[in-house]
Amino acid sequence: MTHWNGAETYFEKNLKSTFYFCLTFFGMMIVTNTLLFLSDPGLSQSYFKELQSLFIQKEFLDGTGLELWFGIFFNNIIASGISILLGVIPFLFLPIFALASNAIIIGLVGAVYQSNGIGWFVFLVGILPHGIIEIPALLLGVSLGVNICLKLVRTILRRSIKGELKQAVIGSLRIYILWIIPLFFIAAFIETFMTPILFNAVLPI
Repeated sequence: MTHWNGAETYFEKNLKSTFYFCLTFFGMMIVTNTLLFLSDPGLSQSYFKELQSLFIQKEFLDGTGLELWFGIFFNNIIASGISILLGVIPFLFLPIFALASNAIIIGLVGAVYQSNGIGWFVFLVGILPHGIIEIPALLLGVSLGVNICLKLVRTILRRSIKGELKQAVIGSLRIYILWIIPLFFIAAFIETFMTPILFNAVLPI
């Protein structure tokens, strides 16, 4: 309970504004990229094929049941961990680029679904059941990376409060273990066992 309270306190005091900034940026990037890809269906189809080829290379996606569940789960926690670790590179705020890449993918897929006549409803059914849990976890990871980068920059410029970088590392570890990992675990379960059923139920014949 002490660690959980520590994670919550650190989020409220240090991460809340960063989280909402990332959420706003993510939403704007999705809308912008969706509109851009809708304006050029041919280019969208080309990029979509490249995206499909990248996913084909992920061997765990060929699995089913528990294998697929844990494959998605471990892929997500590793990607989120990398987003956090990118924060140790000062001044560049690289975790934002990881967030942007996810927004581009969502915008691309949404545009392709619309261009091919599948529609927004099917797209949302395919992404929202697990996305309402997975996206906050993604945003949390990026927020932690941005926060660490910010604290590191402040330390380098000698503008930091004593111990704040250490607190950022400890706070990030707590939130990653207590919040992000469980959220990805649940999201992967939904994506594996529930999303396909709902998606196939609304997919046009």
